[in-house]
Amino acid sequence: MAYLRLPFCSPYKLVWPLLSTPKTPAEVIHRSYARYVWKMNARDVLGRVLFYGIIWPLPFAYLSWKHTTRLGDKVQAATGKSRWRQVADQFSIALRHSISPKKYYVFELFRPERLCHAGAYVARYEFKGGLHTFLESRIEAPTRRILNDKAAFFRHCQAHGIATMPTYLLVTQDGRLEKLMPFEGELPACDLFVKPLNGRGGRGCERWQYRVDGLYCDQNGITRNAGELLAHLRDLAAKRPMLVQQAMQAHPELKKLSVNVLTSARMMTVKNELGGFEATHAVFKSSTKPEAIVDNFHKGGIVSRVDIRTGELGPASDAGIGQPCVWYETHPLTGAEIKGRILPLWAETVALVTKAHAAFPDRITIGWDVAISDQGPVVIEGNVQSGCDMIQRTHDIPAGIGRLAECYAYHVTRAFERGMSQAWKKRKGLA
Repeated sequence: MAYLRLPFCSPYKLVWPLLSTPKTPAEVIHRSYARYVWKMNARDVLGRVLFYGIIWPLPFAYLSWKHTTRLGDKVQAATGKSRWRQVADQFSIALRHSISPKKYYVFELFRPERLCHAGAYVARYEFKGGLHTFLESRIEAPTRRILNDKAAFFRHCQAHGIATMPTYLLVTQDGRLEKLMPFEGELPACDLFVKPLNGRGGRGCERWQYRVDGLYCDQNGITRNAGELLAHLRDLAAKRPMLVQQAMQAHPELKKLSVNVLTSARMMTVKNELGGFEATHAVFKSSTKPEAIVDNFHKGGIVSRVDIRTGELGPASDAGIGQPCVWYETHPLTGAEIKGRILPLWAETVALVTKAHAAFPDRITIGWDVAISDQGPVVIEGNVQSGCDMIQRTHDIPAGIGRLAECYAYHVTRAFERGMSQAWKKRKGLA
């Protein structure tokens, strides 16, 4: 369980919020998370809280030493805040808000304008494996399965008129080929993107460029004809089913930010108090490695905040644990403008994700990966257990302030008012 996975953050996050009446949406979220943990794990929590409540300073001290040794001097050079002051900050927010030393640097809480909002940062585990799971337990026929199955997701989007990645073929583990879109020949005569049916983070993906001679060439220079590539796909699928999609191109205005990959935005949508859907946050991912085929953080990507109203980009950064205080106003490889750039077709992109959320009406929040391609905005996938780390890394205001938190606090409060779902009670032996 995520609720005590990081004892160096202090387990008091399960105690402090219960001792006062919440006054802000962030406080409602923190209190709801604590209530959820105590309700779902009542027999286990007390002993662990008492144990970790005593020992947490030890692992905290190690983690603080580890990250401050590596990053403290760089932060001091950039901000003037000494390493001892950084450690004091880390101890304070770890004790009061259960924010780890690593997240202190990721969220740049050494900056006073961010530190003053420390209590409004939403921990990854509060949503993922926490309140997302609690809200999920109240749904009788959740659409989670569709969102987690990329073939089912494609069919669902097609049925609801949602623009998504053209997906031609599913290769099953027993070697069967299931056509999801019509095409001539053994494989479509276009650039192809291959990925695991239930993969995450760009792992196991391949890109195959279609040549005029009918051959396909991958990112490593390996060339295969259609039959050979199909045999290769069957070999891959023997371990896990594989999808074959069109490898789309970035919008012409974004070519210099893409560096050979299809760039994407991560966008958060939330069901509001009236049952409608709103886009609340967005970040834009850019690649920095010519050999990469995806724009993920761990593949060398950088991320910028996006003004959800206008589509304007802020400066870009990596995950924040390698180069603190380094923000790019222009692309580090191409020199293309990042800060101040207005993303093309932004109004259409926002409209697309709110329409897409309406096709999954049981979800309170969804984290969408959306590409602004040369054919317009298309949904890549939706994430049911989306966290806020990229948002809180790139935005000066934490996720606990604003419409996402307001709507989420509304729904989780209503869920507690109605009580735990009967199905969940039975599962835990409480009914």
